[in-house]
Amino acid sequence: MMLFRIGLAMWVIVAAVPSIASAASFRVAAPQAPLEAVVQAGTTLSLEVRYRDNTLVRAGPIGLDIDGRTRAEALPPVSGEQRRSVDEVIRPAVPEKRALIPDRYNELRLDFGESLSAVFRVYDDGVAYRFETRYDGEVTIDSEHATLRFGDQDKAWIALATCRKEPELDCFHTSFEENYTEVALRDVLPGRQAFLPLLVRTQSGAYVGVTESDLWDYPGLWLRGVQGAPTLRAEFARYPLQERVFGGEFKQNMVIRRADYIARTAGDRSFPWRVFMVAPDAAALVGNDLVYRLARPLALEDVSWIHPGKSTEEWITSRVLHGVDFVSGLNTDTYRYYIDFAAEYGLEYMMFDAGWSDNDDNTKLNPAIDVPGLIAYARSKGVRVLLWNEANALERNLDEALDRYAAWGASGIMMDFMDRDDQKTLQLYERVAKAAAQRRLVVNLHGAFKPTGMQRAYPNLLTREGVLGHEFNMWSDRVTPDHALTVPFVRMLAGPLDWEGGSMQNGTQKTFRAVGEQPMNQGTRTQQMAQYVIYESPLQYLAGTPSDYRTAPEFTRILAGIPTTWDETRPIEGAVGDYLVLARRSGDTWYVAAMTDWTARSFEVPLSFLEQGRYAATIVADGLNADRYAGDVRIERQAVGANDSLTLKLAPGGGYVARLVRIGSAQDAAPSSPAQTSP
Repeated sequence: MMLFRIGLAMWVIVAAVPSIASAASFRVAAPQAPLEAVVQAGTTLSLEVRYRDNTLVRAGPIGLDIDGRTRAEALPPVSGEQRRSVDEVIRPAVPEKRALIPDRYNELRLDFGESLSAVFRVYDDGVAYRFETRYDGEVTIDSEHATLRFGDQDKAWIALATCRKEPELDCFHTSFEENYTEVALRDVLPGRQAFLPLLVRTQSGAYVGVTESDLWDYPGLWLRGVQGAPTLRAEFARYPLQERVFGGEFKQNMVIRRADYIARTAGDRSFPWRVFMVAPDAAALVGNDLVYRLARPLALEDVSWIHPGKSTEEWITSRVLHGVDFVSGLNTDTYRYYIDFAAEYGLEYMMFDAGWSDNDDNTKLNPAIDVPGLIAYARSKGVRVLLWNEANALERNLDEALDRYAAWGASGIMMDFMDRDDQKTLQLYERVAKAAAQRRLVVNLHGAFKPTGMQRAYPNLLTREGVLGHEFNMWSDRVTPDHALTVPFVRMLAGPLDWEGGSMQNGTQKTFRAVGEQPMNQGTRTQQMAQYVIYESPLQYLAGTPSDYRTAPEFTRILAGIPTTWDETRPIEGAVGDYLVLARRSGDTWYVAAMTDWTARSFEVPLSFLEQGRYAATIVADGLNADRYAGDVRIERQAVGANDSLTLKLAPGGGYVARLVRIGSAQDAAPSSPAQTSP
């Protein structure tokens, strides 16, 4: 099906004069919110983001250095000014936060001669800017400049990359899995590189999320501190000139020599959006989908074959099963058991993680596993199959491998161990997205940088990692509830995240241990369930062992039934790293979920967002002894309505989930058709 954009877009050409010789100031206000951008344009260009009469961030000088044609610090005069206002609605093919996305903004476009423009957009919840060029042929981008200055008392939650140990490799090689450091911006050391997104709490109390959108054929933006100043400067991985394979069990192509430029690309193009999300409080940021709005529209004619859902995942538990009449492991019997479990509990997918083939050669199948036969068996049970792939191997025979997977009847792939975001890696992502879509395969990217909206054009890119998630419980104590409650406010700003949770081995702060093949999580079992509502990912995994899930069938059925896409999201209350309460709607059914850190908390949540009528509430809460036995769960049911409230009591590291099903109303997930829609 083809989706069209319909809406209101009004252009006003304010000035199209030969030049504006002196520096000029331009202001762009948000459609309704007290948010504005102030642009200063002279020989250099700068942007000031103001909210409620407070300056949140100053960006400048900003601009591109393009192979001698233009320099950010020596811009030609402004030769033209255009403004427009847009009021449309986006209907995403795969709704992550909401099924209908209002897309309202005011835009300023400044031309600098015939070949360079800067575009600034101001929404009610953020500001973004980008550059556009109109050169013939290919150009070399020597550098992009962006210096971000915050207030002296501002603090950030920031992911500082840990450099690889190999001396040949620079710090742009990372799995993008870090804890977030809470630090005053003036104390971010210039020797440390930070990858996006990051979150800033300003002295005025407002919050600013910083990231990028519409990143194609161009390296990702990194930031580096400036000694003794609340300032961050742009850094980019330069173009790879020479690569070498590193690694043992899992091989990776890494860069050992780089060019003195960051990209060679088409001269007639738009460059990535630099994004500043703005909110009066932390919870409001959780509902922000500005990255998606700024991304390029749908590129596929037909999306009917793209199916969000849940999947099994066996690598984290090393395929350890119990109570079965076979030896579990990398064998056909084990995967048949996973398929049967997925079918019994209504999971849409099952996963073949690493080990079904030679990691470095996807044509060499593990003889103990009948992969084509198991895919056929899964299809007979109504279960789709995902196949893990090492990126280094898949890149060598991409088309041949995907043809084979599609012929077997597989429904998607995971590509893993890229650990880069330079221009060549971006080109690989686009190539994989297109090739997979041609064969009706969905994609999960692991060892990946944060989302930048590519899934709007290619919604078969259901999710990606780029987060320190549950698998780290196998060997570390880094996945604390504090970390789990920072992720929604920082990493999730960029888009979907693959956390791979659902542990049924649950530890308190006192009892948690890192245990290889049988990892536990830090926090209660109910918090594990709450993550499926709070963390956005159209493809979610149940990464515990099916043998454990079967010991708690009622809990597992509720968990398996949680949607992975949402028609509406309403953040209710939250504090970064401490707690979060939100509500999400799928059709006529609402979910209320909460998580807390190691502090026990209670919340009173009015249900005024419900429509009139009665709802059957199924409540999954921490048991009375969850503070000492984290697997203690209480499931209860009651009838509620819009005039009622829910009392949420969370144990230390605890969670809460309420499923509210409208009584007497058919489940109808499709939203009413709007007058104005776009892909």
